[in-house]
Amino acid sequence: MELVKSNWGWIILFIIVVSIYLYKIIVQNKDALTSKFTVKQILPLPVNASLHMSKQALKNAKFINVGLDSNENRLYAKSGFSMSSWSEFIQVKAHEMDNSTEIEFKSICALPTQVFDWGKNKRNYKRFEKELNKLTNANTF
Repeated sequence: MELVKSNWGWIILFIIVVSIYLYKIIVQNKDALTSKFTVKQILPLPVNASLHMSKQALKNAKFINVGLDSNENRLYAKSGFSMSSWSEFIQVKAHEMDNSTEIEFKSICALPTQVFDWGKNKRNYKRFEKELNKLTNANTF
């Protein structure tokens, strides 16, 4: 009984972490309860040009390990460690439309049990959006 009294904080933390993983298994969604930010945006460009421009925007925004999966029209990257999170996984998917491309930006915490991100995922998008806007404005003239 003394062991339980002296370690009750660790026991509660363990129960919370196990509960989060069980919930993810039950709902069959590995991203459930993990802090994330998703937004869609339309670019008036073909898919290949949109992917190329988005890849350059990710690099300019200082994301690391930027890569392209051309079979799925998907870019991926990672943000670095900060005081507000361990890091985040970044994904940009491109979907072809009539004369444009819809890109879907997703930033999700790398630590699966991180429920709060203190706004870091949204700040990742703002960094990406700022660089993408610079590139699209430079190419319109």
